[in-house]
Amino acid sequence: MLALGLFVAKSRTGRAMQATAQDPDTARLMGINTDRIIVIAFAIGGAFAAVAAVAQGLRAGQINFEMGFILGLKAFTAAVLGGIGNIYGAMLGGVVLGIAEAASTTYIQHIPGMQQLGGGGWKDVWAFVLLIVVLLVRPQGLLGERVADRA
Repeated sequence: MLALGLFVAKSRTGRAMQATAQDPDTARLMGINTDRIIVIAFAIGGAFAAVAAVAQGLRAGQINFEMGFILGLKAFTAAVLGGIGNIYGAMLGGVVLGIAEAASTTYIQHIPGMQQLGGGGWKDVWAFVLLIVVLLVRPQGLLGERVADRA
């Protein structure tokens, strides 16, 4: 995570990624090949997805075509929780999501009257309930910034 953050913040390609994300037309006028930058961004994302897929396949002991669907939803949920466009926010969103899932499977089933809402079967429900609550309270995410509407 630190290496990715440093790459985006300090390298020439990382700064070009930030410029392309903010305003592709202006980045193109400044001499940045935006198509190349978009390809690089997708390649980095694909590489991280491949590492995650191999780790999940090793953990599960088998691989099938649908095993990453819920993980993809949770990755998107983590990015929205932390704030879209913020690398450290996505990391924080993932950590918060993981803690919420662990707490829901461990502690909720021990609360009197709520035993049926705890356990492993409910962890996905609680993850998306957390997303809804955060979006109601802070629509830009935990580390997201309010963006002014363009004229």
